[in-house]
Amino acid sequence: MASVNIDGASIIRASATSGKDKGKENGDEIVVRQKLVQMQNGCICCTLRSDLLTEVAHLVWAEQKFHHVLIESSGISEPQQVAETFTTELTEAMIDADGMETDEMEVFQKVAKLGGLKTIATIDTMVTVIDAFRFFAEFDTAEFLQDRYGKDEVPEEDQPTISDLFADHIEFANVIIINKIDAVDKNTLGRVRAYVKTLNPTAKILEAKYSKVDVREILNTGKFNFAEAITGPRWLRSLHEMTIMDVHDKKRVAPKPETVEYGIGSFVYRSRRPFDPMKLYKALEGRFILLQDEFVEDAEGEDDSGDEEMSEDVSTDTEQNRPEPMDPQLILENKKACPYFQGLHRSKGIFWLATRPQQVGSWSTAGAMLTLGSEMPWFCTLGVGDWAADEETMKAIRSDFEGEWGDRRQELVFIDEKLNVDGLTELMHSCLISRADMRKWERVMRTKDLGEEEKGEKLQEMWDDSFRSEWGNPEDGDEQERHHGLSHAR
Repeated sequence: MASVNIDGASIIRASATSGKDKGKENGDEIVVRQKLVQMQNGCICCTLRSDLLTEVAHLVWAEQKFHHVLIESSGISEPQQVAETFTTELTEAMIDADGMETDEMEVFQKVAKLGGLKTIATIDTMVTVIDAFRFFAEFDTAEFLQDRYGKDEVPEEDQPTISDLFADHIEFANVIIINKIDAVDKNTLGRVRAYVKTLNPTAKILEAKYSKVDVREILNTGKFNFAEAITGPRWLRSLHEMTIMDVHDKKRVAPKPETVEYGIGSFVYRSRRPFDPMKLYKALEGRFILLQDEFVEDAEGEDDSGDEEMSEDVSTDTEQNRPEPMDPQLILENKKACPYFQGLHRSKGIFWLATRPQQVGSWSTAGAMLTLGSEMPWFCTLGVGDWAADEETMKAIRSDFEGEWGDRRQELVFIDEKLNVDGLTELMHSCLISRADMRKWERVMRTKDLGEEEKGEKLQEMWDDSFRSEWGNPEDGDEQERHHGLSHAR
């Protein structure tokens, strides 16, 4: 990540002292000349993706003698974006970008013509190494990458939180090495193993001291599948097998935790009524560091999505009316003291706000960090022709429809230690609008002489939308992109 490549310097020194390595092949002595390719001042998930693609292509075409290439990216690189380097789409997109040198462009064009880097070098395995000693500390932190590593080390465009990135690494891997097992007691190791298994139920889990594992466990496994990896965390795929609490019929299925021994469980909260924004905000306030997608328009109504800066709390309120941000450490303490959220390490799903009837709310927590935003409109607000889905996907979309309001719903999955299902369910239930208010909401939505924007304005007059951040208009599609920064509402 930094301008000084410490690992590279160490390898150069080692190479200089050892000179040439000798080996045996078919009984004859051969000389292996060492060449070090250094990539620095950036990271593989952004500025160095072109370097990575170029060097891998050179290794394949020029050297023609390697069976495996092991890429050890920085721990603060995002694994999915590293994997995307091998896709056809990324190669074609980077060819269209400005600033590429002639030699590099020739490599890219050749790789693109072949169908992407994956046609000459496939990803075999994605491996994540976990520090067992610091495992829970990485979830119980309020730090962003720049907080820990500094602005000189972390590019402005790389702004995930430590806990979010930590979860991404675990969830994207095929093989997970739990390291430093000698630094923790048996109970802590069991808890770490149980959480890893819950967050990634299909990964192969290895335990190690000093990261020593059999190389055959991580090479030539054939485990990685990009199409499967990008469909989302594997624990979300067992959504329908988890505990279900439906606020309409109140039927509940007993939880099926990954391990009863350590009390780690998961459950799904579902409802077909929207949340009252103020009630939901009050339930979360002071217990999570709230991060929200920010949608910014310039004076002419065009989006400002090229600006990647983090900005504080987007609000129509005046500066003097805004409350002072709460100390992140106090928020961590509040979360630990809360009977509903104290053991919550991960949650994800979609939610429905009464004031935003067109937009799917996206919800994701990692530790005390809660990220909210909107990725798309509800399918029921679009014509079927705009779904852009195959037959199987269309069937899955339609299965989420129910009654007059289509696929609008709450569907939140929680992974928790010593899960308080009843308490968490009641808390979520208390944030819904009442049945009487639901009838008022329905009257507005059924008013034929109101456009969708006018309906939204009417609903915002009826309920205070406390989340402040604008999600943009989903009907605008590609014309308006969401700002990738996050606003802080602490």
